[in-house]
Amino acid sequence: MSEHATPEETTAPTGIDWEHLPTNAAHAAGIVGALSSCWLPAPLFTLWYALLGRSTAIAITLALIVVCAVVGGWWNRRRTRRVRYALLGEGLRIRRGLCFWHEIVLPRSRVQHLDLERGPIERHLGLATLVIHTAGTRMNAVRLAGLNEQRALALRDALLPNENGVSDDAV
Repeated sequence: MSEHATPEETTAPTGIDWEHLPTNAAHAAGIVGALSSCWLPAPLFTLWYALLGRSTAIAITLALIVVCAVVGGWWNRRRTRRVRYALLGEGLRIRRGLCFWHEIVLPRSRVQHLDLERGPIERHLGLATLVIHTAGTRMNAVRLAGLNEQRALALRDALLPNENGVSDDAV
């Protein structure tokens, strides 16, 4: 159990043992959050340039870029630390959320195919994203980002049906 989890978060009333994402997942999410949110004040630069002048507009824009990057990185790290998953006999359960918990149940019978994705940040940190494509749902692809590469491969193999059309439970 991590320092951020309480017993209520890690074990459901039904006795499910939730797994946490590795620490590297929070680092990757922080980097992605910082990079994706730092551009937010850029469109306002033109307005500030016209009203305040060049040097003031540059200073304000750079300060807001830093603030947005820090807040975006912090938010994504915090959100990623709250992701839990469990591989059960019926399929995969994913629980995530900061204020409101959202739990996704992916029955094995609905799994169409599985993909592993590794972006440059994930590759550098030894992580992967498991993408589970399902049938007959409004969310036809569910992503579980921030898994260790070996764990992502094991989950993918466990959710794939074997020769008999039945998924393996040995993970």
